[in-house]
Amino acid sequence: MSEEKATRRRGPARPPNPKQLAARALRRDKPAEPEAEESEPTASGPTIRRATSKDLAAVLALRALMFTAMGTDAEKVADGEWQANALRWLQVSLNSPSMYIAVADVNGSTVACAIGEVLDRGPTPSNPSGRFGMLTNVATFPQYRMTGLGQGCVDAVMAWFRDETEVGQVSLNATPEGLRRYLPHGFAEVTFPEMRATLDRAVR
Repeated sequence: MSEEKATRRRGPARPPNPKQLAARALRRDKPAEPEAEESEPTASGPTIRRATSKDLAAVLALRALMFTAMGTDAEKVADGEWQANALRWLQVSLNSPSMYIAVADVNGSTVACAIGEVLDRGPTPSNPSGRFGMLTNVATFPQYRMTGLGQGCVDAVMAWFRDETEVGQVSLNATPEGLRRYLPHGFAEVTFPEMRATLDRAVR
């Protein structure tokens, strides 16, 4: 086919669209953007820190886990009344100078905790100030046990007792499995066993 015949068949060439020309020029003149380097997602390591309000639901769950480990009846542990009261107590006590709640944080999730409380009791020859510490609520979710996170929470609470309070003694109730983590801090069994009575206030 001759060039003349091809021109007649196609018709006259259309003038270029100014918008298309401008777009082509912009694409040609625009420097190529460097390809973003793919970064490997990094997981932050475990952190032992003081609890905040966002940790309290997990602290309550760990408290229930602690009572289960200590042999409390499952139905009692699941009861909503004590859990609601415990959550209010945690909320009120969170920022109290007489309480320290240590938690282990793994990638934003609270997985272990320990609580230190300062109590006023009558002075004794072995504790002249009467300021007394209680180490409680030491618990770790099962999948994070044997990782040192529970121990880290205990260490943080004991450091608080030592450095920021005036307590002369610290007491706790331990399960047989938990004894090992308290020995490094000097805890020992006392001569006189603890005895406890539950008061029955049923209507007669």
